[in-house]
Amino acid sequence: MTDNHQYETPPAGTLDWHEPLNRNFERIDTDVEIRDTDANRSNYVAKSGAKFLATDTGAVYIGDGGSWVQLGTIGAASGGSGGTDIGAELVAGNIVVLARTLSAPQVITPSETNTPVQDAYDLLGANDGGEIRLPPGRISTPGNIRPYENTTMTGFGVEVTELDITEQTADGILFDRDSGTPDVKLSEFALNGPGGTDPTGVAMHHTNRDTMNLRVGRLLFWGWNNSIYRVDQGVGPFQCRHEQLIVYDCDAGAEDGLLEFRSYYGPANWFGTVAVYPIPDSSGQNSTVFFSRGGTQSVDYLTMGGSTGYAIDQTWDSVIEFGNVHYEPVGQVAESPAIIRLRGHGTAAIDTVKHVTGTPDYVYELGYDAYLGNSPDRKVLGPYIELGQEAGLGQNIVNLAHPVDPAAPSLYQGSPDDVTVTHGEGSTGGFRALGTAGTGF
Repeated sequence: MTDNHQYETPPAGTLDWHEPLNRNFERIDTDVEIRDTDANRSNYVAKSGAKFLATDTGAVYIGDGGSWVQLGTIGAASGGSGGTDIGAELVAGNIVVLARTLSAPQVITPSETNTPVQDAYDLLGANDGGEIRLPPGRISTPGNIRPYENTTMTGFGVEVTELDITEQTADGILFDRDSGTPDVKLSEFALNGPGGTDPTGVAMHHTNRDTMNLRVGRLLFWGWNNSIYRVDQGVGPFQCRHEQLIVYDCDAGAEDGLLEFRSYYGPANWFGTVAVYPIPDSSGQNSTVFFSRGGTQSVDYLTMGGSTGYAIDQTWDSVIEFGNVHYEPVGQVAESPAIIRLRGHGTAAIDTVKHVTGTPDYVYELGYDAYLGNSPDRKVLGPYIELGQEAGLGQNIVNLAHPVDPAAPSLYQGSPDDVTVTHGEGSTGGFRALGTAGTGF
């Protein structure tokens, strides 16, 4: 819906039309510029990416989530520290670097270097951290952008600021420093891969040491034939927050998932909204959206279309919690065996599943984790809501593919008629359908 600036239009007849409209209103807070006198600036919330123009002074500000940061002054010969007109430099397409121990902003002209973004980060790394301000427009770089600790990189919005990774196999943003990479902030830009059908690197890759207190605002990913967010085994990001991740035209069919936690540890990682629309052009397969092998992840809202296979695939001892899961695939290579697959003894809680298109066999599949040898214990399955004439199930809502330990029971908020037992190992009573106040299976 690029003609509508990616604002959402509820499909005709939808029952939850208010949800996309509410999200549109939230976006207006940052998409529409606020205009008032400079003295009244404190009357407005400085949401991340929000824009404010002081009508009396000509000062231009952008919100960072807590305060208004001045970019420059319209009509002024100079502005900011050291005589650098930050706003004018950004409008000219340059990168502005505000380092903690430098007395004046530094300007990097992308046309004068092959690695403009990494050059900006290297300036911050040599000067105790700070902020990179990306200009409107498109910036090309070969890839493997490696942030330093205590740094922020902010653009003008995912539709306005784009970083193009040109090296086919390079990662986009790579967390690999031997000291770890704590306290990094990223927001308001698109991170584009090389596209095409050949394999690419990973858009955001945690591959060495631990990433602590990563803060991601709103990012868009396009053109990656790989995971867009991967945590390698032995690496544990923790206390990381991600407000909104949007994924278009990416293909992770050959990988475990578009968002992929391979590590066995990493607590307290939170995602607000994750919206994905994959394609199968590179792998010829559906893409799993969220794969978790370990650590702890909480997702408020997971919505998907395109060639989605599994929405969620949990195994080993990961701990996951999902609020609303909205399943609306289009153009799948094949129907998925289930929307959500939960294996192993890690805790899982799914609040609600809304199903709009596609005919998977089941909504939930509870299976055996062969790697650690664990039954599918301690799962809480929320209600299933089928919306629209294009949604259906090949078999039933729940597939109990392996018995559940009664000492670690799993619960389903529905009728026992919704459950099909496909294993032949006998009854344990460890899985209970609460529609009849806890009927055991």
